[in-house]
Order: sequence, then C-alpha cells, then structure tokens
Amino acid sequence: MKVLTVNFPSVLETTFGNTENSAKDLLNGLKIKKEDTWYMVGNLAKRAGVNPNHVTNASPQLEDYEVLFKSALITVAAQVEQPVAVTMGFPFSTYSVYKSTAEQFLSKRHFMAEYDTQTYNVNGSVKRTTFDVDNFDVIPEIVGCIIGLKKILGNKPPTNFIAISLGFGTIEGGMATENGLVHRTCFSSYGLQYAIDNLHQELSKRYYLKMKNVHQLDDAFRKGSIFINRENVDIKGLRKSILNQYFREVIYLLLNKYFNDQDFEICEKIYLMGGGAYYPELVEAFKNEFNGSIQVEVAPEPEKLASIGYLYNSFRISDGKQQRSVGIDIGNSSTTVSVFQDKDLTPATPTPTPHKQ
Repeated sequence: MKVLTVNFPSVLETTFGNTENSAKDLLNGLKIKKEDTWYMVGNLAKRAGVNPNHVTNASPQLEDYEVLFKSALITVAAQVEQPVAVTMGFPFSTYSVYKSTAEQFLSKRHFMAEYDTQTYNVNGSVKRTTFDVDNFDVIPEIVGCIIGLKKILGNKPPTNFIAISLGFGTIEGGMATENGLVHRTCFSSYGLQYAIDNLHQELSKRYYLKMKNVHQLDDAFRKGSIFINRENVDIKGLRKSILNQYFREVIYLLLNKYFNDQDFEICEKIYLMGGGAYYPELVEAFKNEFNGSIQVEVAPEPEKLASIGYLYNSFRISDGKQQRSVGIDIGNSSTTVSVFQDKDLTPATPTPTPHKQ
C-alpha cells in the first residue's frame, strides 16, 4: 500500500480583506472560516501574515486545534471515502491530559469546513464541505512513530531498538522490543523550542528582533541564517553551540535517567525521528555519545512517521478499509496528514457544497 503524506506549517492568523490569487494551489492557499472569523493557515499564513503563530501543545478545546484539524482534512478530502477512520496522538507529557478531550472532540462525528478557493483559483469562491468520522483513536505520539517506522522498514526492523522523536514542542523517547513498548523507558521533555528560546536570548543581546515570534525564529534556525535590519546574519555557528548545549543539558540527562546498561546492551539501534533529526549537529552529538557502541540512525522520512503510524492504526480500527483511513499529526511545527493511495497523487480540491459568501 502506498502512502500519500502532505504537510503544512502549524501556524495560523486571522485575516481581513482581499487574499485572491495569493497561492498556487490548495495546500499553499488554505483559508478557513470558524464561526465569523477567517484564518490563513500554513504556508499562506507564513507568506502573507504579519504574526502567524500557534499555541505550543494546544488543547483540542482551543480554536487553533480545530482550525488545523479541519485544514488537514481539507487537504486530503478528495482522496478518501467517507465516513473516515481517524487516528491522532499527543506526546506523553500531554497525552493523559488531552486524550479524553480529543475523544470528545472527535465524537462529534460530523464536521463542516468553510474555506475560500479564491486564494488559488481566479474563478473560485467560498465553499463548504463536510466530513463524517466513523471510528477514531487517540494514541501516544511515540507509539505512532514506532508503528510508522516498522511499516516503512517492512521486514527489516531490528528486534529491540530505541526510538527518539525530536519534535519542536517535545522530545519523546522509548524502547521497543519484540514484546512491545517498555513503558519504564518512555519519556517526554523539552523539545527544540528550548533551543529556539536560547537563540532568541542570544540574538537579543546584539540585535533588535522586531517582535519575531518563536515560529519565525524556528524557520531561521533551520536555515542557519536570519535577516535582521536587511542584513543576512549567519547563525550556523551559534546553532551548533546551542544544539550541543541542548543535547548535554536535556537529552543526555534523559538518556541516563530512563535507560540502564541492560537496555543499551540489548538494543541494536537508536532511531532518530521528528524534524530535529534533520539537524546534523544533533545527529553528530548522538553518534559521539555512543561512539560506535550502538548504531545511531536517522529514520526514513523522520518527520512523517507519526502520521504514517496513525494512518496504519486507522486502517486497523476501520477493519481494513484503506480509502477511509486517515492519520493526522497536529504537531507544534507542522501538521502532517497521511492517507493510502494506489498511486502517487498531489493534494486535490475536495468536492464542495456551493455556498454564497
């Protein structure tokens, strides 16, 4: 089964006025209405907004969560049959708190999304589309990552391994064995926002950052440069220093606290997942720490694994209905949604119900 995965930044901003012809397609032109308020979402918010933002580790009760959830469904609505089976997840740090709230949110079963296609279509208009949820499940994020990794590796996954997801809001980890997840080893702590906050403090000593929010600094951190007062400031050296400090003061302490020598002895690999796995400085820090005693490897498609794992869980709870299965990972940095496809497709416009503005 082939998997189609799309993602967009988990940022949004209320919008007023004209946004026509400001994007090339639906994914880059998400404009969603909730009650009486219009929101630019994802790439459109980053490109056309003034202060696009998102609450870190948002509760399903918040507007941010609902807007991102509906936006995710819109991007794949044309590729799935209804009613859909949906799986979502949370880090261990918020899982126990938000699980029942998310289940109440999904138990509404019927969702209506109002969106504007004029952002990318000269003949577009305001549309409405509905989504019916049949089955749903809420599982820990690290479990989704492990399921996704095993499905991508197929028959090749090691018997015992440590999975570490380097996310924006949280870092998650745990050991997977042939018998399942070892809960004693599962942890959740400060994610890469810890490093981004340190970047902000360090840059603020030398520059006026003009109210740049944490998500804008996250973009600069990934690029390794930032424009300040029309000057392109190289921050790669600072990034390396900050990430090394993050490894020493957060990750190293977690590894020592949650894993013992016996765990490391039986583990064949450490897999790095999440968006943070793309930072070579962090990967190098892991490899230097284990110095060849355990192989450290960046998992395939690390930023997609949670969503893919959620998708396969939806496939399970839907009694094997591929075209009705959806996995949605509303992350703090990006929202990723996965569906099954017989062939590779690009996100298409959902079939709407016409609606007059």
